[in-house]
Amino acid sequence: MALQAVRASPHVVGASPARRLLALAVVALLLIASAGFALGLNVGLSLGWIALALGIAIAAGFASAGLVPTVGSLWIVGLWWFAFPPLVGYVTDGWAESTRYNHPRMLGYGYELARAELLGGIEYGVRYGLLFAVVIGVVGYVVGMISSRISTRKKESR
Repeated sequence: MALQAVRASPHVVGASPARRLLALAVVALLLIASAGFALGLNVGLSLGWIALALGIAIAAGFASAGLVPTVGSLWIVGLWWFAFPPLVGYVTDGWAESTRYNHPRMLGYGYELARAELLGGIEYGVRYGLLFAVVIGVVGYVVGMISSRISTRKKESR
């Protein structure tokens, strides 16, 4: 009975069309970022990407895409930030100790092998990518959900 109530809540699992649109938007974003990185653009972790992720979460809340799909989608984005550059360096053999193929880190040291850099990026992506997704996802989703309710009430009052 409790499981059915959770499924019925649009803010936990979301509405089906909005979930699909969220997934398509995140896949498109990662494809564009991957192509940009392959072309040599600086598409790593930055304030602009954090603002874009917050915008995705707000839009997901506004469209009732669901908190779980929103956090999951942002976790994939966070994992991409940490794991994709080292993966490209590992696959292309273009990795060096201080290049754009290193994952973002707080401390200045790097790994000595490309494989270790990739595994470190995956580890950071799982750990800090999830933290990023939960914080940005919940805050953005709540802001979007509140904005949607305010917008709906203003339309109804007219």
